[in-house]
Amino acid sequence: MARFFFDSGDRDLVLQDEIGVECAGIEEVRRVGFEGLVDLTRDTLKSVDGQQLFIEVRDESGDKILRLSLSLQIKMMR
Repeated sequence: MARFFFDSGDRDLVLQDEIGVECAGIEEVRRVGFEGLVDLTRDTLKSVDGQQLFIEVRDESGDKILRLSLSLQIKMMR
C-alpha cells in the first residue's frame, strides 16, 4: 500500500497533512478524501456566501493527484 497525504483548507488557509494515510488504490483515496471533506464541512462551514473548502491529495513523491472541493453559494430568490 502507498501513503497519501490529505491537505485541507479554504480560500485563505491550507493545512498540510504531515502524517498521511495508507491506501490500497485510487478508489480508497477518493473515499478517504470524500470522508475528510465531509468532516471538514461539518467542522468549519459557516454561513458565508462564497466560502470554499477543499481536500487536495498528494502521493508519496509530493505530486497532487486529486482535489475534492465544496463551495457555499447563497442566492436570494426575490
